[in-house]
Amino acid sequence: MKRRKKSGSDRTILWAAILLIVVVIIIGYRLWSCLYNVSPQFNFIIISKDDEILKILNGESLRLHPQNRLKILDISTNICFNQAVRLVAEGLDINALYYGEVPVEELLAGRDIYDRYSFKVEVKRHNEDMGSVDIIIEPSVEDWLDKADRSIGGERKVAVLEQALKFLPDDRRIKDRLVKEYITIKRWKTAAMMLEEMANEDVPDKSVLFELLEVYESMPNIDGSVTVLERLIDLDPDDVDIRLRLAEVLEKSGKERDAIKVYEWLLNRMAKKELLPIYKALGFLYSKNKQIEKAISSYLSALEMDKDDVNLYYNLSLLYEQIGQKDKSDLFLRKAVNLRADDTEGRLRLSESLIEKGRLDDAETYLKEVLKNEPKSVEAWLLMMRIAEKRENKNALKTAYENILALDPQNKNVIYNLGIIEYEKGNFAKAQLYLEKYIKMSPKDTDARTFLFDIYRKQKKEDLAFKEAEAIIRLKPKETNYYHYMFEYLNNRGNYEGIINVMEDALRNNPKDNDFRKYLIFAYLKTEKEDLAVAEIKEILKSSPDDITMLLQLARLEEKRENYEEALAAYKKVIDISPDHEEAGDAYLRLRMEVLPGTNER
Repeated sequence: MKRRKKSGSDRTILWAAILLIVVVIIIGYRLWSCLYNVSPQFNFIIISKDDEILKILNGESLRLHPQNRLKILDISTNICFNQAVRLVAEGLDINALYYGEVPVEELLAGRDIYDRYSFKVEVKRHNEDMGSVDIIIEPSVEDWLDKADRSIGGERKVAVLEQALKFLPDDRRIKDRLVKEYITIKRWKTAAMMLEEMANEDVPDKSVLFELLEVYESMPNIDGSVTVLERLIDLDPDDVDIRLRLAEVLEKSGKERDAIKVYEWLLNRMAKKELLPIYKALGFLYSKNKQIEKAISSYLSALEMDKDDVNLYYNLSLLYEQIGQKDKSDLFLRKAVNLRADDTEGRLRLSESLIEKGRLDDAETYLKEVLKNEPKSVEAWLLMMRIAEKRENKNALKTAYENILALDPQNKNVIYNLGIIEYEKGNFAKAQLYLEKYIKMSPKDTDARTFLFDIYRKQKKEDLAFKEAEAIIRLKPKETNYYHYMFEYLNNRGNYEGIINVMEDALRNNPKDNDFRKYLIFAYLKTEKEDLAVAEIKEILKSSPDDITMLLQLARLEEKRENYEEALAAYKKVIDISPDHEEAGDAYLRLRMEVLPGTNER
């Protein structure tokens, strides 16, 4: 049989079949190796987040906000058709994202959206791990700030921001806002601590230091303020404003010498037109530190720039007074009071200085200006009183005293002086009223009682005079004049017992005064106390043995008491002193005849 020859189409079909078989084998091998790969691998997940397509590689993290909307679009692995590939995330319904967009907030299932959550999303084939991605859900800084804004009350705002800072410990906006809230509720120390931490960062922030300075000033914390200002100066050594602020803080803190150094530095750095407050500050600090010449120089420099500042004139007046330049002191004080019509204190000071210099007319002019505005100025009337005293003008002095007393009814000195003026003018009734009032206030003033005693006598108010004499000798028992008056007063009234009481006191205080003994003898005899009278006579004779009157009185008393020898001795002594004494001679002879010699019998 003859073989048929193959055509070209047959060969084509053959090669096509062979090729198909090869492709099927390759595809089969690939499919088998894909489905049964012994090394499964996860590449990435493609997610839609709020219409944004994100590719998250194996091992990466995805940060989300609770309000984001998510959907899983694809998972890339080396497994065909992702056969048996699944996602697992503990605590998170991750598979819900396959079916449509889901708000992240719903995935949290009612949990606090202001908390921070971290979920590990594992990609598994069967139970074999292929890889994972991390999903972190947390609120934004804006969320925390908004929550703080919506919170009512400073403490609640602080609580929210403190919670936010735990989640966002490095966020500057949270820190700044928290500091402001601390300041609002006056938690100064906490604000200062946080600002100190912020200020101690590698690159110091001047704005933080300024805020810290304001906190320290509000606390107040002087040392803290000084430290912050010094740090600011380190950042900018030529900053004049900061140095000025430092000087002021040092001055307030009592570190005056340090403040002076800063102010002196500023003198050479600031424009001349800006130096007025520096000169004034230096003048004050120099004067406090007893650098009087420097203080004067600073105030004079300030005065050249501000001739209407009355305080500069006052300060210069005081400083010149301290170094003994009274004329310059008064010059500046006069300029000061001329600038201030209502300056009562300055006019009073100036008037006092003028009085000391003897310029009474000028002093009186200023005092009249004071009294025109303040007619009830006690100090002005006291100075008017001094002018009247220097002029020896009793009428003006009385006017001053009366005005002072009207303003100060309990002024003892004025009451006393008015009493003396009325006494000297012969107005005893008025003088009595003033002095009686004064003595109620100063009952131990014997000078006032002396005047009052004399006033009572001049008015013949003997009872009052006697009481005043009693008061005086109680205070000054050695004042003998008042005992004589008291004797006369009591004798005129026949009050001999009273004389005895007074004179016994008088002798206790004045034992050598024989006049008081004689008054006492007189009272003893009037009250028939002859033994006591004899004893006092003998006391007198001890110091005055030749007192004929006392010897005669002793002789008579001894004769009356039948002490004849003592009587004879007394008469004999009188005769010895005065041989021609008739009474003593007769009595002596009579007794010698009546009394037997050597006995006391008749």
